[in-house]
Amino acid sequence: MVALFGSRAYLVHGGDWGCAIGAWMAHAHPEAVAALHLSMVLVDAADAVPIGPEEVAWMDRRAGLAAEERGYTHQQSSRPQTLGIAMSDSPVGVAAWILEKFGAWLDVPLSADGSPNLWQVMSEDQLLTNIMCYVAPGSFVTSTWIYRGTVFEGSDKFPAGSRVRVPTGVAAFPDRVFPCRPRSFVQKSYDVVHWSTMARGGHFPGFEEPGLLVEDMRCFFAAQMS
Repeated sequence: MVALFGSRAYLVHGGDWGCAIGAWMAHAHPEAVAALHLSMVLVDAADAVPIGPEEVAWMDRRAGLAAEERGYTHQQSSRPQTLGIAMSDSPVGVAAWILEKFGAWLDVPLSADGSPNLWQVMSEDQLLTNIMCYVAPGSFVTSTWIYRGTVFEGSDKFPAGSRVRVPTGVAAFPDRVFPCRPRSFVQKSYDVVHWSTMARGGHFPGFEEPGLLVEDMRCFFAAQMS
């Protein structure tokens, strides 16, 4: 980023893993980040503790969902190579691994049998293009290493007593599997100056609702740069 911008501060937006990467950029180099915009929050201070009914309810809900939905995280953070070898020569396997997550994480309607109806929100071309980004270059294996790296680095938490001092905006989308932290809890780890509760969109708003996401980014960044 220094090569691109020199000493000028820049704006950062992150979604999914980008939320963690962007948060660490702002935490480690606040002088370089003018403002931080997130579509979800992944990293909290180690000493941030849920207090009050809303925060405790969110923590309980997250724990319940984790038991059902986070098996992939354990696999990718503990034995990524085993999974990667199995996927390296199986386009159908890669498609199944990815589409199952899209069905659970995206804001999509359910069919009569309760299964997610991805085709109501995404086209075949969109989904196949995403899948081929892993299949064509053989990048499924390396795409899982970030999970293992987080375990080695312990980068899922900021150090106790620290927080992101950069002005932060959050677009809270109705993610079914990764419910957004309450604003009161996020403020324990970030300088939250902008908060939008979004009416629709799920885990990948840049993919699902790019117009809503960009509109919120523009609103937040314009206010910070004025």
